[in-house]
Amino acid sequence: MLKLKRGDILLIVLLLTAGVGWLGVQYWDGMREVEAGQLSASISVDGEFYRSVSLDGEDEEIDIQTEYGHNILKKYDGGIQMIYADCPKKISMAMGFISRPNQTIICVPNRVFVEIVGSPSPDIDPAEEIDAYVR
Repeated sequence: MLKLKRGDILLIVLLLTAGVGWLGVQYWDGMREVEAGQLSASISVDGEFYRSVSLDGEDEEIDIQTEYGHNILKKYDGGIQMIYADCPKKISMAMGFISRPNQTIICVPNRVFVEIVGSPSPDIDPAEEIDAYVR
């Protein structure tokens, strides 16, 4: 049987503490990044912008019928979820309900990509934002 030494235990505790700390920072950053009511879902089909849906307001079903397939998204409770996909494995439906910035739902066979994004802050002029940095 393998016996743990004091250094092994210290290393395990240090790694667990660092991991929990990193997850906490990611969670906190996502929660304060965008206030409620400023989130929207950006929907793309085959890499082309399809539609943007604000996540506040009434419940809504978004029907996406393309040459690649048929998907239905449902917007409710400040988030969005794939409730129907005609692809074989239906993995996009298993991705569940998303409601925080940078969360995504992807249906590869139907080429549908849904991402939660925050609205830009009203006090930032889009013309003054950095678009690219070349060295």
